[in-house]
Amino acid sequence: MKSLITKNNIRIDATVTRVWEVLTTPEYIRKWDKLPEDFGDYEIHPATVIEWPGMAKLSVVEFEINKKLRYSLYVPTWNDENISNIGYTYSLTVDENGYTWLGIEIGDFAILTEGDKYYDESNNFGETASQKIKALAEKKQIAL
Repeated sequence: MKSLITKNNIRIDATVTRVWEVLTTPEYIRKWDKLPEDFGDYEIHPATVIEWPGMAKLSVVEFEINKKLRYSLYVPTWNDENISNIGYTYSLTVDENGYTWLGIEIGDFAILTEGDKYYDESNNFGETASQKIKALAEKKQIAL
């Protein structure tokens, strides 16, 4: 069985703490992804659950500050609560030149009947989200 995991890597000219802020602060997340309307303004933390009732639920399953953020994805229409290995992983590393590398990995959709559809949609999301995250993180901070 082939795997259906979409992967994106992008170099960002910003500190790892700045990129982490863009990944975990709702004010920024809303600019590169959707959040439920009633989702508060608190930062993502190890026990965060983001739920769109009846549609999807993301639960934080790994949380290493400035290194890795992983969500497990559950979609009720999959009709299988045992599907827990599908998720979104955001990994951060810093290279020898001080650039932050963001890796986005989404999947594995191979176990789903319509896995190809989810894979294609996630591929598009990974590309656009990584570009938006890069732009937000690199935006020069204006001192007040």
